[in-house]
Amino acid sequence: MNNIKLLLTPACAAYLAGLIYRNTRTSCLSLAGLCTQISHDRLRRVLFQRWAWSRRLWDCCASKLVREGGYLILDDTTWPRFAKRAAAVSLVWSSTAGRVILGMQVVLLVWTDGHWKIPLGLRFWRTGGPSKVVLAEQLLREAQRRGLRPTDVLFDSWYAAGRLLNLLDEQGWSYVSRLKSNRLLDGVAVKKKWPHRFGHARGWLRKVKHEVLVVKDGRRYFVTNATALTSTAVKQQYRMRQQIEETFRLLKQEFGWGSASHQKLQAQNAHLHLGLYALCLVQVAAHHQQQTIYAFRRSLFRLPIPDKLLLAEEFFCSA
Repeated sequence: MNNIKLLLTPACAAYLAGLIYRNTRTSCLSLAGLCTQISHDRLRRVLFQRWAWSRRLWDCCASKLVREGGYLILDDTTWPRFAKRAAAVSLVWSSTAGRVILGMQVVLLVWTDGHWKIPLGLRFWRTGGPSKVVLAEQLLREAQRRGLRPTDVLFDSWYAAGRLLNLLDEQGWSYVSRLKSNRLLDGVAVKKKWPHRFGHARGWLRKVKHEVLVVKDGRRYFVTNATALTSTAVKQQYRMRQQIEETFRLLKQEFGWGSASHQKLQAQNAHLHLGLYALCLVQVAAHHQQQTIYAFRRSLFRLPIPDKLLLAEEFFCSA
């Protein structure tokens, strides 16, 4: 309860209200213009509080919404930033632009059951820092310590490194991932293993310490340690990965990801976590109203911003 009281200060509640009730540029000055009872200096101080944002994301939000089973999904997202001296900005690869750009890149872990999209944690990737595979390992170990037992862990071919596949198998978790066509299965590149469009085989990938099932579907290849699955089941499981793409779309379009101009890494970290809190709160409220997140957000645009964020107080203080 102390963590909840520390999190939901008047300034923090006002910041969340600005993210939830409006879709505007998320600078402290513009948010203070929306929430007139809080000055922009108080909002700025929220971003520089030395809080364990990730732990409070779990304690106050995610732990109440995550259920037994479900899927863990790993992915990263990028957005451009042109402030060369900002601590959170570096040269990153953008799949949208098809080239290296100056911007920010974040690795995100999400739990989903196909309906709920619950963020569990994030890590910043920067040039010269830990690789995205190492950041993904940190997020997965954190999820294990919190007692999660997913049906499957899903990710694209970038994260299908031997060390990550071995970690998941050692934890007793099943995974389904895309696989690059040049990966070696029993010493042969998978693109040379089948001359026809479809195929599947069990075998051993290089640097992977357990047997895997590789499935070919046209030009796509999938890998899983659940070797008893059929090819159809593997492809059906992997389709659930689309949920994290929807999560990124919501965070960027509705909850201020990528639109904050803060230059300090600490402030960006706080802002992104507040966006994750807002996503959880809006999902709960939309579920109670039997609306989609987009429809519920549109209904909020027509309402004045409240002095007290009641939906946050009710959710955070509920058992």
